[in-house]
Amino acid sequence: MRRTFVAPPGKPPVRPYNRFVRRDISRTLLVIAEQPQLWAAIRDRLDPALALVRHARPAQLSEVWRRADPWPWLVVGAAGEVPEALGELVAGRPIPVLWLRQPGGALPAGVVVHPSWAGLSADLDRLGATVFGMRFAPRRGVRTEGGCTIDGAPELEGLMAAHPRGLAPFDGVRQVRRTIERFGLPCRVALEGRLVRLEAAAP
Repeated sequence: MRRTFVAPPGKPPVRPYNRFVRRDISRTLLVIAEQPQLWAAIRDRLDPALALVRHARPAQLSEVWRRADPWPWLVVGAAGEVPEALGELVAGRPIPVLWLRQPGGALPAGVVVHPSWAGLSADLDRLGATVFGMRFAPRRGVRTEGGCTIDGAPELEGLMAAHPRGLAPFDGVRQVRRTIERFGLPCRVALEGRLVRLEAAAP
């Protein structure tokens, strides 16, 4: 019997899990571009322990997106036109989106557009930096200053990747706050206008 999945009101349609699609076992950086040159440049620049770098042509976006578990950790675009599916895919999710040069079409809220590779590559280089004593553990998870590894926290990983700018509001802010409280992390979630970001905990 075929199972039917219904999304909650106001949410994107939920696709049935396809057991024949092999899911990535590490955090995924997804590059959206017509040609693979940007994908190759980012793949060669990033530490492979930080993220698996995947390439998706605009027409393949939804198909490649499903490989990431639970969703892409970071999206970098260089397509001349914004893929129609992008807004729906990132809506309500803690996914930083960077774009190389202004594309045609409407970008989702919170996207950072870089006019040149120099600015984009500088943002990518910051991904290896410590954020309030935390850094990305190899493949997935967060490593604290005390050596503890926090698994299953993609919302926290998304906010760390977006630091210090922050993200558009997303589902799961309460989950991040619970993680911060549980592990006694030296930061807090701040809501400022239409942005959610990490900031230092009050003394």
